[in-house]
Amino acid sequence: MFSEKDLQELLDYSAENQVVSLYLNTDPTESTTEAASLRLRNLLKTVDLPEDVQAIENFVSLEYDWAAKGLVIFSDQEGNFFKTHKFNLSLPNKVYIGKHPTIRPLVRLLDTFTGWGVVLVDKEGARLFSFDLGELGEIDGVTGEEVKQQKRGGGNAMPGRMGGADMSSKIENIIEKNIKEIINETTDFFDQHHVRRIMIGGTDDNIARFKDELPKSWQSLVVGEFAMSMSASEDEVLEQATKEALETQKKVNKSLVSQAVTLAAKGSSGVIGLIDTLNAIHEGRVRILFVDQDFEQEGYRCNGCGYLTVQSLGTCPFCGGTFDKIDRAVEMAVRETLQKNADVKVITDMEILQEAGNIAAILRY
Repeated sequence: MFSEKDLQELLDYSAENQVVSLYLNTDPTESTTEAASLRLRNLLKTVDLPEDVQAIENFVSLEYDWAAKGLVIFSDQEGNFFKTHKFNLSLPNKVYIGKHPTIRPLVRLLDTFTGWGVVLVDKEGARLFSFDLGELGEIDGVTGEEVKQQKRGGGNAMPGRMGGADMSSKIENIIEKNIKEIINETTDFFDQHHVRRIMIGGTDDNIARFKDELPKSWQSLVVGEFAMSMSASEDEVLEQATKEALETQKKVNKSLVSQAVTLAAKGSSGVIGLIDTLNAIHEGRVRILFVDQDFEQEGYRCNGCGYLTVQSLGTCPFCGGTFDKIDRAVEMAVRETLQKNADVKVITDMEILQEAGNIAAILRY
């Protein structure tokens, strides 16, 4: 599975010549293998690097099993660099050529689909899942004491038998004991799997009771809730988890972008637009960068300190160096932001960000 270590390897790589970055949607539920192969051929027609084209075609025709939903390939045959990554998530059909691997689509996947814990809960137990990059793993289950439903009906309790109030109290005690056991096992699971976002499935009552018993530190990480039976199949859980992850990330990103725009308008710790955002990145002030997935622009990069700008300047205002023209200043800005240990959120179809110039940031200071 693709990891932060894999992303770092791509951040560190720089080609002497050119590197091809290929993103291909191979989701068998959306199209046939033949249709995906045709898309691949059409993408590669735009690549004037015969050795890389051949290496990609060889891998896809001889090694790729077509079971995954998405394929990513990075190829620089001149530099003996060839990396492939499969995903259980649909990807855009794109090809890029440049001095560095194009990573923006991968940054979006890591931001949206990693660090999730999914819990299905009822009064008797729970099912625990990890959910990362479209892969769902059922880690464990918690089974408590059976909760028998009290029969409804008239009449008084028979002598020697437990009355209705006593029975209700006993059932409540069983449920309380089960919930405590579920909470203990679940929080251990969260710790072990470094969960940073939580989804809970079940009935409204069971979800509410589970959340109330969670320690406050974990309650704050609950960002998704949905109705689902404990007997749901893994495919059903996977489908719902994918939907919830996308919807949750969209809401979170919209709120954060709105915050950046508001801060920028107040002249506080926010910037919008490419020029101001590039300056903030160079100065190391960016805490969270927001950028449209398809936004790109030519620019200039200083040979001395690496300063990025879209303005044609004679000398660098920071170090006095000279500039090289680059085709993809925005992609380079994403790379440099990550290398400075700031967060990057790649956004799709968000009007407020488009109105702000397709790029914005919340600053550290």
